[in-house]
Amino acid sequence: MREYDLIAEWYASERVDQTGVPEAIALASSIPSGSLVLDVGCGNGIPITRALLNASHRVIGLDSSGAMLTYFKQNCPEALAVRGMVESCPLAEGVFDAAVAWGVMFHLSPENAIRAIANLSRSLKRGAPFLFTSGDEDGFDAKVGKMNGVTFRYFSYSVHNYRRILRDQNFTLVDVHADSGNNTYYLAKKN
Repeated sequence: MREYDLIAEWYASERVDQTGVPEAIALASSIPSGSLVLDVGCGNGIPITRALLNASHRVIGLDSSGAMLTYFKQNCPEALAVRGMVESCPLAEGVFDAAVAWGVMFHLSPENAIRAIANLSRSLKRGAPFLFTSGDEDGFDAKVGKMNGVTFRYFSYSVHNYRRILRDQNFTLVDVHADSGNNTYYLAKKN
């Protein structure tokens, strides 16, 4: 996203908390050591990719922002970085042991969110967990917000609709919960 190119430097200095790390560590502990994990919307790699690497996993970071990937390569030099959009990136079939999409899905239009989930389903192995954050109410018309003065658009599906979309894309929704910052986490498993 061009918007993240505009805030990459600010984001690198501001995103220092550990939000999402407990969930990433729980996912990391549910798969064998050395598993290949796709971090969708990896940003600068802090803190999610770093937590996955520290848990002895191999990580490929996928992000649409070249500026964020510059920071990612500095913060996580042992991980591979790929620039692309999750909904259209030509991911190999059945290669990933898990996928994480922290702070990504709510930036995608409703149509692109479905495309992203379909693409991830194709690229994950059977039984692989998929952890993502998003809203928990249907929001098909973009809501507008600002980060460091840059306008972002936000979309969402309800829990009910995410459950249906995931089922349609060969996933089972396993858990939905919110953290203390009101981030809603969805944990699905590839059927």
